[in-house]
Amino acid sequence: MKMRNQIFVLTIISFSMIFISCSDLKDDKDLPTATSDDLQFHTEGWADPNSANSHAKFIQNNGWDMRGCRTCHGSDYTGGTSGKSCYDCHNNPGGPQNCATCHGMPPPPALDGSIAYTAHGVGAHAIHLTGSGAYSSYSMNCQGCHHLPTSIYDPAHIDANGHAEVVMTDPLANLTSGGVTPVPTYDINTLKCSNTFCHGTLRLTKAGLPSDSVYIDTVIVGNNYVPQWNGGPAEKNCGTCHGNPPTGHKTYTQACSFCHEDVTTASGKLKHMNGKIDLAGGVVRNFR
Repeated sequence: MKMRNQIFVLTIISFSMIFISCSDLKDDKDLPTATSDDLQFHTEGWADPNSANSHAKFIQNNGWDMRGCRTCHGSDYTGGTSGKSCYDCHNNPGGPQNCATCHGMPPPPALDGSIAYTAHGVGAHAIHLTGSGAYSSYSMNCQGCHHLPTSIYDPAHIDANGHAEVVMTDPLANLTSGGVTPVPTYDINTLKCSNTFCHGTLRLTKAGLPSDSVYIDTVIVGNNYVPQWNGGPAEKNCGTCHGNPPTGHKTYTQACSFCHEDVTTASGKLKHMNGKIDLAGGVVRNFR
């Protein structure tokens, strides 16, 4: 009998402890709320572009794939479940998927941040995209040398080979002259382009002209020059793409600007590499 009373007392005590413990639990609304200081979803330096842990370096190492960011920041990067919009920093149209986020517009910098012309991703981008009064009047769009992607994850834009394909469809690079149509190519290993009109395959024939004393041959030709993409200023020197004067052209004592005043002047080459022969007095001859 005594043993039964002891078991009964212990049972009552146990139930009492359980009841008391449960009554102390708080409702969900009373639980502490997690703050940004409590939870760390990214490593220190994630937002610092100079940090080894920056999100830019993470995305680069992940093959430029930002789709994982959508899990927390939303499919349109405007906040999602995180409540943190990528547009706070990346405020160009398209947010982080805007071209300027990864590419310099126009380059440099390169994708890896390089700004030196000797870097593969920098090279001669600037002068090709913007032209320059000191060297050339001609400028082209990105699609002059590259596929224009329909979306950021177009295989022609981001793929496994890790470099941009160069297709060189620009009209000037492919300009037919003297019956010859160039077939431009680019060697990703040597960083050289070849067989382009703008770098030396030009041919200006004498046939059919009523009178042209500048010819010492039946055709004036370029050097069929093969420039080094990241070769720098030396690649722009006179005499590289064509001789000074070009082969087949008579040599004169006057400066080139005497006949080609808007092509090569003290203020810059205002009509240089425009696919035409510009002469003094507004005379223009097309390559044939």
